[in-house]
Amino acid sequence: MVLNNFINKKKSIILSALLTLIVFQILLLINITIKGIHKYFLLKEKNLIERYGKESWVVITGASSGQGYDMAISFAKRGFNLLLIGSKRTDNTITEINSDYPNVKTKVIYKDFREAFKDDFFNDIQETFNEIGNDLAILVNNVGYRVGWNPYHEMDSSHIRDVIVTGTIVQSRLTHMIIPFFIKRRREKKKTSCLINITSQCLHPNFLFGITLSNEISVPYLSIYEASNSFGFYQGSSIYKEYKNQFDILNITPGAVITNNTHCLSDTMFNISSKKYVNNIIKLIGNINGNTCAYWGHAISGYLINLFPIMKDNTLKKVGETIASNFMNKNDKKTYTIEEADTSESKADTSEAGTSEAGTSEADTSEAEKEEEERKS
Repeated sequence: MVLNNFINKKKSIILSALLTLIVFQILLLINITIKGIHKYFLLKEKNLIERYGKESWVVITGASSGQGYDMAISFAKRGFNLLLIGSKRTDNTITEINSDYPNVKTKVIYKDFREAFKDDFFNDIQETFNEIGNDLAILVNNVGYRVGWNPYHEMDSSHIRDVIVTGTIVQSRLTHMIIPFFIKRRREKKKTSCLINITSQCLHPNFLFGITLSNEISVPYLSIYEASNSFGFYQGSSIYKEYKNQFDILNITPGAVITNNTHCLSDTMFNISSKKYVNNIIKLIGNINGNTCAYWGHAISGYLINLFPIMKDNTLKKVGETIASNFMNKNDKKTYTIEEADTSESKADTSEAGTSEAGTSEADTSEAEKEEEERKS
């Protein structure tokens, strides 16, 4: 009798604990849902010129196409001056902006981002930063290098260096260079600044059936690209924790974003066009800080994994196969594609070097212009 009472008491405690846990999970989901509705459907865009100041400059890497292009057009439309860093195709973006927004000042620096490991790579960028000075208001770290290959060991080894250099050094160096200007303009002009990193979905929340899952989001056949994206995510997260009280910081974690170069992802669940995605990012600036998706579909996909955990690996594998097949069909082992931030899996092509407005020339790659794409996911 005593033993039965003891067992019943234990069962009651366990059931109470489970019920409490379930209720707690439900309350968390309700809280997240309310915040999500506000963020993705009710949030209003701030007056960005008023927030960051007239005559402010926005720096964007990889603005010749994809999200970088849409970012440049969006900021020009709102009256910001633009410093664009990328391939010679960036001239097309500059020409369009100069025609449609004649009051917007523009500068361009031609760069082959695969050369970012060189000691003098950033010298002309630093000089231009110094010229603009306290009017440097926003940096958009958008450029990266997407490569997919199946199987990995048959990929040309040159891609490994190019992915790592473009996806890690550029973001970390430009961030390091611009932060002193952000701090100075806050002190002297009483204006805030903004750092925007286009990174990737590296993690998903775990609850319910997904509680036993590993919470990483890793796509097969994209190992180096995935690793460079993870660098951007964690570097941006650390910078946010260090500087969040000194200027605005957005680490955007996208899923499938469709551009001219990522139509292969059109069948991916919760895809979104680059133009719409960038409009969502613009709406978040000054309203939200830290790591965030810019589209409700990308945000909810992480929670759906928990409801159908058995689908996770197969879904990610299919995405990886699609991207790798698309890349391999476009490129043989002797060609390069440096893509520009498109958070659906691409970044920017900068295989042809050029000359900056300041007159500093970069080494020509001695190859024909490479195909330019976009960025990540």
